[in-house]
Amino acid sequence: MKTKHTAWTCATAIILSSLLAAAPSAIAQPTDFMDLGARLDAELLLLPIHLRSRSDVQWFRIELPGATPDAGFVDMWTIPPLEQSPLVFPGIGVYDAAGHRVTVSTNVTEWNQAWLTFGLTDPRPSVTMPNVGTADPIPAPPFDGIFGPLPTGEYWLAVVRGGASFGVTNWDVRSTGDSGDDRDTILYIHIQPPDLPYCDGDFNWDGNVDQDDVMYLANVLAGGENPTGRWADYNRDGNEDQDDLLALVHTIAGGGCP
Repeated sequence: MKTKHTAWTCATAIILSSLLAAAPSAIAQPTDFMDLGARLDAELLLLPIHLRSRSDVQWFRIELPGATPDAGFVDMWTIPPLEQSPLVFPGIGVYDAAGHRVTVSTNVTEWNQAWLTFGLTDPRPSVTMPNVGTADPIPAPPFDGIFGPLPTGEYWLAVVRGGASFGVTNWDVRSTGDSGDDRDTILYIHIQPPDLPYCDGDFNWDGNVDQDDVMYLANVLAGGENPTGRWADYNRDGNEDQDDLLALVHTIAGGGCP
């Protein structure tokens, strides 16, 4: 004959077993990933993505330089290849070396493409997403570091379909695997180390570096409008003055960054 204590113990064990069975399993550091290594120089990476299933999570390990509001940046975005099965609603999760979530991408334009921007708050030109149907191509927001600084170190990037769950620890990324066969996109990673000055001379963002950029900056320094939002302190000396114009002319002439 069972005592009350024995019966209670059995009941408790059954409840605990049920709870443990229902709880999601912990996810450890990914073992299926592409190691991009140390990327500490200025470069633009293009990484083709093909999800192997609706619930696939593609992982990338990468070492990145630091990025602060004043120097350096890391920008990430996706653009789908229209000739394949374009991934229309991708997500990028960024995790640190210990598996803690750093941030998750936002989605921009009618294609709902993934978009992240760390570091320098001096705006970089936006990228133009492809059109949908008869719609005109729409530029994404400029890259301006609104996701904050990024310390130097090792990071893990998870690329998934829309609707994924990005856990806060243990690299815990789970795709819902909902309907749809869109599997393909291209992940772009634009890296600018903080020890290399960013001095893009295309101030008016027309795709050319020429006299028009000098006129644009001169107008801004004179109190005119600044649609691109670029910092007028081009030579980074703490002043917005004639010296910035001279530095820009020097850059356009092939003299490099100030």
